[in-house]
Amino acid sequence: MSEATAPAAKKAKTEEVRSTTASGSVVYESQRAVDEYLQFHYAPPQRALPEFSGAPTQALGFAARVAAIAAKHASPSRVGVAYDVGCAVGRSSFELTKAFQKVVGVDFSHAFVAAAQGMKKNGKLEYQSTEIAAIRTTQVAQMPGEALPERAEFRQGDACNLGDIGEVDCILAANLLCRLPDPHAFLMKAGQCIRPDGLFVLVSPYSWLEEYTPKEKWIGGQVDKQGDPIDSHEAVSRILEPCFTLVARSDEPFLLREHARKFQLGVSDCTVWRRK
Repeated sequence: MSEATAPAAKKAKTEEVRSTTASGSVVYESQRAVDEYLQFHYAPPQRALPEFSGAPTQALGFAARVAAIAAKHASPSRVGVAYDVGCAVGRSSFELTKAFQKVVGVDFSHAFVAAAQGMKKNGKLEYQSTEIAAIRTTQVAQMPGEALPERAEFRQGDACNLGDIGEVDCILAANLLCRLPDPHAFLMKAGQCIRPDGLFVLVSPYSWLEEYTPKEKWIGGQVDKQGDPIDSHEAVSRILEPCFTLVARSDEPFLLREHARKFQLGVSDCTVWRRK
């Protein structure tokens, strides 16, 4: 190892143990990230959130919930091919197989894609759940009931450069938009490849960070030259409305567990768009 590469390697090793609640895309290649997302996607309620008084139980089951929203609004003639872009460890993709004939899960993280493929192959996957500090327990993520994993496939890929994926019936993008280096390119791709009457289900907390997206490419989340705030939903709508009609909008809370007494709570803006 040369002196020039040593600091970068040391930094990568340090980043590897960080939680996914930290910023920086390198986090999502770590085993800790895989463990946290297997828990986020597959853990039963009592594991995802212990029974504390006043705990936000409505935030549980996020990955299954957003997939169910896509299935609910899908037209009977548009249930062929669905893409789950930013699929992480695959729960939404497996849920989508209940409604769509073929589901392609795409994620930039090689580690996440490998975990999703492992779930498809084995129907379950062990992961480590942090209880407190260095205390961990082994848990098992299970394939959701009624899922048809043979309909799912998983690929490593770039949401900003999906390439020629042909025409699709649905794209689900959950908590992805504000983690992209070029979110506008992704929105434009959706308009190009979704069939008429197909769906674009866009779910985002709009938590823009320069670690992921250059500030000049944020869609909202800052003020204009007159000092007025730019609302991300309104800015996204201006991009999508030439090709899509908004058919539903809801607030969708989500909860990531760091350990038994520490959680990350977010609320995403879920919009369902139908291709004109």
